Amino acid sequence: MVVNGRSCVLYPISTTGAAVMPVKFDFGPIGQEYMTSLVTELGKVGIAAQMPALGVPDQGLVITSQVVRADPGNRFMRYMFTWFAGAAVFEVEGALGQGTTQFGSFRAKVSKKGGFSAFGGDSRKLLTAGAKQAGKDSAKQIISALAGR
Repeated sequence: MVVNGRSCVLYPISTTGAAVMPVKFDFGPIGQEYMTSLVTELGKVGIAAQMPALGVPDQGLVITSQVVRADPGNRFMRYMFTWFAGAAVFEVEGALGQGTTQFGSFRAKVSKKGGFSAFGGDSRKLLTAGAKQAGKDSAKQIISALAGR
């Protein structure tokens, strides 16, 4: 299947039913980072992502994604046990199909630890970095599924 030059309908990421741990910051920008990374990586191989049109049935390639888990981790544990505990985790799953017929799925899970950053690292930054990497990983799986068709 030719991947370059294709367009697709890309639905905004959903957090419905996700295990999103309580945080003291807005989760919206983290989800947006995932979407931006996904669109960028798909664009590199010539797949033009478009938002769904209201009231118009989906045609062509359709991609949906949902957050499975967004856990900011434990900053104290990252501070005390730098490489062993307290990681922030961003996990997403999704489906791709043709119109209304699903033909593939993808799943990406990224864990980020603070390393040697001050006081165990910023949970928001770690989740954002995880979301960005998950977007790249999701795009690789989508491109691979399309190339195999």
